[in-house]
Order: sequence, then C-alpha cells, then structure tokens
Amino acid sequence: MKNALYLQSGGPTAVINSSLYGVIKAYVNNTDKIGHLYGSLYGIEGVLKDNLVEIEPDLSKYDELKYMSGAILGSARLKLGLPEDDDRYVKIHEIAKKYDIGYILVNGGNDSMDTANKLNKFFAELKEDIVVMGIPKTIDNDLILTDHTPGFGSAVKFVTKSIMEIGLDINSYRKGRATIVEIMGRDAGWLAGATALGKLYNLGPDLIYLPEIPFDRKKFLDDVERVFKEKGHVLICASEALKDTNGEYVSVEDKLDSFGHKQLGSVSKYLEILINSILNINTRTIELSLLQRAGAHLASKIDRQEAIDVGEKALEYALQKRVGMVSIIRDSNNPYHSHYDLVPLASVANAVKTMPLEYVNKSGNGMTQEFIEYVYPFIDGDDIGIHSSDIFLSQDKYAKVNK
Repeated sequence: MKNALYLQSGGPTAVINSSLYGVIKAYVNNTDKIGHLYGSLYGIEGVLKDNLVEIEPDLSKYDELKYMSGAILGSARLKLGLPEDDDRYVKIHEIAKKYDIGYILVNGGNDSMDTANKLNKFFAELKEDIVVMGIPKTIDNDLILTDHTPGFGSAVKFVTKSIMEIGLDINSYRKGRATIVEIMGRDAGWLAGATALGKLYNLGPDLIYLPEIPFDRKKFLDDVERVFKEKGHVLICASEALKDTNGEYVSVEDKLDSFGHKQLGSVSKYLEILINSILNINTRTIELSLLQRAGAHLASKIDRQEAIDVGEKALEYALQKRVGMVSIIRDSNNPYHSHYDLVPLASVANAVKTMPLEYVNKSGNGMTQEFIEYVYPFIDGDDIGIHSSDIFLSQDKYAKVNK
C-alpha cells in the first residue's frame, strides 16, 4: 500500500488544523488502502529537509485539532520554481520514493495551490503514480472556483464580533473621534466587507473601503466629515490593500515577501494622517492583525465543519485517483447547505477572486443586502450574543424616567 503525505502552507487560520483532523479521519477510515500518513513539518520545507512525522491511525488522539488555531505542523512561505529550473524537485522526488508516497495533500491558499499544481505536473511528467490534492484555506476568501474558503467564515465571525464591541465602546460617548480599523485581505476586500454584518445589530461600521473600489481621497474625507457631523463620531473599516486610481497600494513598504508580493504598509496610519491633517478630527487606529486568523475562540461552526469536510474529501478523492482542489459549492443560504467537488489545480493556482462590484453599494463605501446574505451564515446567528445596541440610548424608542 502507498502512503500519504500532508503539509500546511501559507498563513494559518482558526480552522486549518480542522482540515488536518479531516485528513486523519479519512485515513482512519481507509487503513486498508493507505499504509501510513505522514505530516511534513513546516510545509514544503519539511519535505526538502526530510523532516516528517508519522500520524497515528487513532482519531481520538487528535480531537483537540478541531479547536486549535495556528498551523500545528508548522507552515512555510516558500515558492517553488518550474521543475526544469529548480533542483529542489530532485530532493522532493527522493523523499517521495523513500517514504513510498502515493498521495500528497497541500493545505493552503492560491500560492499553495501553485505549489500543488507544480508538484502534480512534475510527478506526471515522471510518470510517477502520485496523486496531488489541494485543500483550500485562506481568511482572504480569494481562491477562485469555490464559493468560499475554510478560514474565511471564522475570520468573518471574529471581525464582526470585534467591530460590534468596538461600536459599543464608541457609542458610550456623546462625542468621540474617527476610529479606523484595518482589516486583512491582500488583494480582495471580502473580510473588510464582512464587517457590515454588525449593521444588523446597529453596531457596524459607518464606512467601509475595499481594494476593488479605487480610493478617492476627496470622497473619503467628504464621507468622514459628513458622518462625523451627523453622529459626533465615525467608525471606519478599511482593507489593508486599498489601491488608488492607478491600481497602486496606497500604503506599501519597499520590500517583497518570499512569494514576490509587495509588503503592505499600515493603511490605518495612512488614513489617520489624512483625517488629522485635513479635517482636524481626533483619531484612533486599530489593527486586528493576527487575531483575525487566530481567533479559534470565535470559530464559526459552519467553517469548522467544512474545514474538516474538505480535508476528509481530499484524501477520499485522492484514493479515487482524482486530482484537483476540493471546492465548496453553496446550495442555499437559509437554511445554509453546501456540497463538495473538485476543480483543476492549474485553474486555481495563483488566481485571485476579488469582490464582485454588485456586492458594493452605489457610494462605494458600504455593502449590499445580497452580500450580507452571503456572509451571514458564518456568524452562527445567536452566538453573536448581541441583538441591539438601542436598549437605552435610542430616545425615540424608550421612555425617559419621570422626575
């Protein structure tokens, strides 16, 4: 029997370890078809360094994985070149032979799917009987050919709850300041847009800015000034990847990451300087940063289950000699239901799914009802725990005490 190899890649999420749990579940259910399941420590680097661990066929030992954030095996951001130009494939082939690998499962985002696609092509050209599968993962929700990605739903729930609690704090004062919250999302505004869910509870951001809508300084300042005059404070959510009318990031550092992407600067600080210098309004900036992808305490129930499912499906499909990335297909919103299929690795690799413009309001500073319905299932409804901010402070809704 052939053995299977699983590796984690790219940025961790609140549920990537749930996908590993799903892989182990499929392994336990198919020990008559798979000899051993190995985990590579620190992604593809573990393969190159022959740093693998054996995972036991006992699911009860790994129950904690469903509730742990981070990448328990360790992750890596390492980009492989083309096989004909990169001698590291020789080492990968050597390790695959040494451990009699028949199935490789790569758990990651679009750059990781590029790795999976290159490995698949490499082994196919060698006529090696090795199936390579992609398991989707990213809080950015920017993988194409899938309705959404595991990790996104939990990040949605975290940023929604966080923005609502920031909103409660802001509403504690009659007059406040401009509060700018920077939200992750390298090239797509899915997560920043999801903060609009707080509006369902009168606690969402007043203004939302996404990379899909070219950033207009004058319009931004007009929006901020208008809301501040109306309310005495303003809550702004902005994607870290805001771009100007030339398609350039408004805030970027003079260096590249290991995948060749520009390192983003602090959008919140950029916006703070604009507001302070031109509108003379006091500001506060908040970067939720790693908490957006590490908040397993607020993991979405749907997200966790789907993360388990895609891991399980990946190994099951591999055993059927099918190659591709597991895709989530949504059947309905209410009640929420989805199913799974495979899409070609070559189609997904390095491609980016941006926010459809029909999900953005006409003013370019908020979201439509259609988008709210798209992301709402991920917050698990009643788990939010807040149903209205207007218990006492809405003067037209509640009578004052007679004195």
